[in-house]
Amino acid sequence: MCLVELGFEYRIICTLTIEQANSILAKAPNLDHCDELGRHEYRGSGSLTGMPDAELQRAEYGLYFCDYSRSRTSLEVLGYVLSRCADLGPVTLQAAD
Repeated sequence: MCLVELGFEYRIICTLTIEQANSILAKAPNLDHCDELGRHEYRGSGSLTGMPDAELQRAEYGLYFCDYSRSRTSLEVLGYVLSRCADLGPVTLQAAD
């Protein structure tokens, strides 16, 4: 779930191995860091220090994505991830409940 109720949550439904998911998350543009829970945070150069533009992590259905900023950075991250997932098989982007 998003850290606060300010983000737009999505499910990226796809079939990935742990290695494939980790590679995609690590190579997505603007990676800032990954915490001990596996949350990958992405920030553009103009982002505020406290809040990432986007967050990704592995999930049972594929990948979880939260867009905090609706910025170009968030769109670049999402576009990269969807493209890489589609290279590996069918992918569906679904708004989270």
